[in-house]
Order: sequence, then C-alpha cells, then structure tokens
Amino acid sequence: MPSLRELLKKVDIVDVISSYIELRQVGNNYVARCPFHQDDTPSFYVSPSRGIFKCFGCGVGGDAIKFVSMYENVDYKEALLKLAQKYKIPLKLKSSKEDQRVYVALQRVADFYHEELKLSKRAFEYLKERRISSWAVNRFFLGYGGETSKLVKILRGEGLLEVYEKTSNLNRLDEESYRDLFKNRLVIPIRDLGGRFIAFGGRSLGDEHPKYVNSPESEVFKKRYNLFGLYEAKEYLRESAEAIIVEGYFDVISMHQEDFRNCVAPLGTSLTLEQGELLSKLVKSAVLLYDGDSAGRRAVKSSVPNLLRVGLEVKVVYLPEGEDPDSFIKKDVRALRELLSKAKPLHEELLNKVRKGEKEAFEELLYYCSFISDGIKRYELLKELSSLTNMPLSLLEDRLPKVELKTKKEKEELSYHEAVFLAGVFRFGFESLQTESLRLSPQALELLQAIKDGNYHLLPDYVKNLKLFNFERAFEESLRALSLSEELPPIDFESLREASVKTPRKLRIKR
Repeated sequence: MPSLRELLKKVDIVDVISSYIELRQVGNNYVARCPFHQDDTPSFYVSPSRGIFKCFGCGVGGDAIKFVSMYENVDYKEALLKLAQKYKIPLKLKSSKEDQRVYVALQRVADFYHEELKLSKRAFEYLKERRISSWAVNRFFLGYGGETSKLVKILRGEGLLEVYEKTSNLNRLDEESYRDLFKNRLVIPIRDLGGRFIAFGGRSLGDEHPKYVNSPESEVFKKRYNLFGLYEAKEYLRESAEAIIVEGYFDVISMHQEDFRNCVAPLGTSLTLEQGELLSKLVKSAVLLYDGDSAGRRAVKSSVPNLLRVGLEVKVVYLPEGEDPDSFIKKDVRALRELLSKAKPLHEELLNKVRKGEKEAFEELLYYCSFISDGIKRYELLKELSSLTNMPLSLLEDRLPKVELKTKKEKEELSYHEAVFLAGVFRFGFESLQTESLRLSPQALELLQAIKDGNYHLLPDYVKNLKLFNFERAFEESLRALSLSEELPPIDFESLREASVKTPRKLRIKR
C-alpha cells in the first residue's frame, strides 16, 4: 500500500483543483480567485512543482488533500479517501470503526425506509396528492417508517442496533420494544455534502401532531453545519454559481422537480453563518425565496447578514402572501421563473427605493451595509447613498448598526424563561405585549430591544430556533415566571398575531 507521501506524488494538484475552480497559468504556477473568501483580484496560487496551493489574501494553504477537505467540507481523512478512489490508488487507513458503523447503520435504515415506501399505499397516496414524482422519490431517496420490529430485526441481525441507538432516532422502551421517531411517517433523508446519510425528517401523513419530526443532533448530525438538498444540488450550484434558498423540505423537492436544481434549505432553523460559509465555497450569490408574510420578512432579515458576512451577493424574492415555493410552483411555474429572472441584487433594489424617497429602504440598506465583508464594496455603497441623500459619508459610517451586542466573555447566560420569552416575541411578533412588569436581565433587555429594532442578527441562534412541544403554553408559563405581578391576564394569541401582521417590517414592543 502506498504511503501518504507516495499518494501525493501520484496526484496532480492542478488537475485536482481545476476540477473545482478555474485556474489560469502564469509562468510555472497557476492563479485563480480564492474560493474561500471574497476575492476580487486573483490571490490564490497553485505550485505544481511543490504540490501546494496558497492564498495570499486569506492565508489558507496546503496540499491537494487539504483543498478537497476545505472545498467539500469534509475531514482530511475523507478527502484522502476521495482522491485515492478518484485516481484508483489502493489505500488503507486506520479509522474509527465506530464512526464508520454509524454511517453504515444510517445507510441501512435509509434503505429500509425506501423499501417500505413501496409497500405503503397511504404514503403513495400522500405523495400523489402533493404531486411528487417518482423521479423526486428516487432522487431524494424518500421512504416510509414501517414496522419498527422489522427495522430492529434487520439492525440486530447486522450488528448495528446499538450503534444506531446512539443517534436517538430509535429509542429503547424496554428489553424487547423500541420507539422509532419516524414510524408511520413519510421519511425524508438528509445527506452531507459527500452524500452520506446523517439524519432524517419525518412528515405526518394526516392531521397528526407534530406535523414534522426531525432527528436529534448527534456526533454525525449538526443542523447548523448542513443544508437539506445540498448533496443533490451541489453540481448545479457550482455550474450556476447561485443558490436558491427556501425554507422547507417539500419546497426543495418541488423546486428540483421543476428543474430548479440549485435549491437548498436550512434544516428547520434560521439560516446560520456556518451554512452561509458552506454555500460560499460553491456559489457567488444566493436568492432568498421566502413567503411574503411577516414571518417570511423576519426570516429574510435574519438570514441576509449571514450571507453578506461570507461575501455572497444576495437577492430576495417574496412570494404572494399565503404562498410558499411548493404551492406556488405547482400553480404557476412560469410566474416563478419570471420572478427569479427579474430578481436584482438586494443593494440595487434598496438603492432604487431610496431614489424614490422611501425612508424605510434607507434604514434597511444602512443595516445591511454593516455586514458586507468587502470593505471597498461597502465604501462604494455608502458613497452612493451619501450622494442620493446629501448626508456626509462620515455620518453614514457612524450610523452603521453594531454587529455584535457584546463580546462572548461579556455576554450573560439567559435563563430558560427568558429564552422562551424572547423566542416567542421573535416568532410571533407580539406587538401589543406589555413588558414593563417583567423581571428581565440586562442581556435579555438588550435582546428585546434588538427585536424591537429589527436587529435579528443579534439574537442567539438557539433562541431563534427554539423548538418546544407546546410553544404557546411554554410562553405563557415563562411570562408568568418572569412577571413581577402575581396575576397575569390570559393571553389572546390570535389577537396578538393579527396585530403583528399589521406591522410586518418592524416590531413595536411597548415598554
């Protein structure tokens, strides 16, 4: 078996890197725009004689294996195996058998669910109702949670039962019985960038609650570092250099089915910075295709900063209220295609609105400027804004919103009840909620003010993405626990929701 050094000698680093990005020869070396940061002038160099790459802009460098590892977002060992396979070089590595067995178990369970789908008339009827094609079923390897005892028997027979239990998708109730999270549900597998199964989502086939269940986080599954549909979309993302970001599983599936195959979605959470970084290795721009209601607009304002921070150009397309990508594309695919084709970069849209005298667009553009990673681009935008408004450039720079509340060391931990309260305010936009009689820490008060100002980027991810079985009940209990008053009137959630819809752009919280 060849050693690592011998393998690197057999691998042509120019061939490897040029299969991901475009290289241009300059003398004995090759140059390109760096794929790991916003690079307007080529600062990424490849030396074939030394077998290394180096970016003089962001400082990253290494061998061909390191490049694949960084670009594909996989560990060094997996990148090494990929190259060995590509160049047909025999290689044997010492690896954690336990880690590999988890992936084997997840693959086996995905196979089981996929086979069970063929036996479920109810699941097929559901897919037919939602107009999901057989192509999409196979492309996304959809499945059905059949008999748990059958799954347990298969896993036990292959020696994978105990290792699969560690994912918490399957829970032991007693010596002989188990509970499968996805029993009687349509199962939507989630893969990492390399195509390995890492988790599942489950959709009820009727009115059962909760409507969706998802795999708990585990050693192989971290929501903030993965995107649904990324594996299926990656070649189209590289080809188009643009990602369409939607919110749900079926949004992605329906978009792919209609040939929008550069479409991905966060995993039931707000878009995270890590997901933005993942996309930035594959594309140069991103289109947020969200619902046009107040929740969709809040999601946009929460997501855009994390895309701008990693150097992506951002476009935003709002669908008619009451529509999501899954429903809209089935009604009028041409209209969706037209909406997407007419989408302009967000800063251009906002500048046009500023020219028309829209004050809100001015504030919004100033807000987003804070997150633009390219200092020159940020300066040029502020310069143009200064010209349009006759405001001095220095004044605009002073008015840029702060990006962080406090340093990590300065931040105080929120209590459970504070986190639930803030998550409720963020989620539902309780406009008329009285907060002056609540016992809140300085950190919670600052975050409440951030929501009031629409600065959703300042909210911790765990608050924005908090999941509770009965959110409304938990919110009431937290309000009661935080209240200085002994008596708290019952909350009319419907009235509060209706009030928040009237002010979708910014929340007004009475204090």
